[in-house]
Amino acid sequence: MHKLPLTLLLVSVLALAACAPRVYVERDNTANLSGLHTFAWVSPPIGPVANPILDSQILEERVQRAVVADLTARGFTQVAANQSPDFTVTYHTVSKQKLESSGASFAIGFGGYYPYGFGNVVVPVGSNVQSREEGTLMLDIIDARSKRLVWRGWTKDWISLDNYSEQAVAEDVHKILAKFPGTPSM
Repeated sequence: MHKLPLTLLLVSVLALAACAPRVYVERDNTANLSGLHTFAWVSPPIGPVANPILDSQILEERVQRAVVADLTARGFTQVAANQSPDFTVTYHTVSKQKLESSGASFAIGFGGYYPYGFGNVVVPVGSNVQSREEGTLMLDIIDARSKRLVWRGWTKDWISLDNYSEQAVAEDVHKILAKFPGTPSM
């Protein structure tokens, strides 16, 4: 009897973890990322505005503040781009339309109040298909001497103003940079 609440709690935690945005990483395995100490922020090139939420100076400032705060907390030192940093950091955003479908489903479960409920059968009339916009926030670490991309991390989520608030951007940047293997030299 006591296992049911524990099982429900475990299932809830796993379901919430599955909803959290994943972080993806790619890296140049020939690049030495240890012993880095200084970095500089480089703004991405200005282009035509494809998505007003993702293509804004406000978002760039949020990303920059989050990157600087996170890297500084890890022991890296920010310098100007003309002061020979060990690496530079920039960001990119991309958006694309994705179809999301609930699909047809069939479920059998307990109805009413536990433990007196009996089985319910749920069969939806049709599937629910929507077109939604998915945004990607990408951070690039570029070797300042060779000007080569040595590390990239990114996360994807549905585009909304909530996902690109100051707090949400800081959280996503932290999750991405947590996968960055570079360590400041001492």
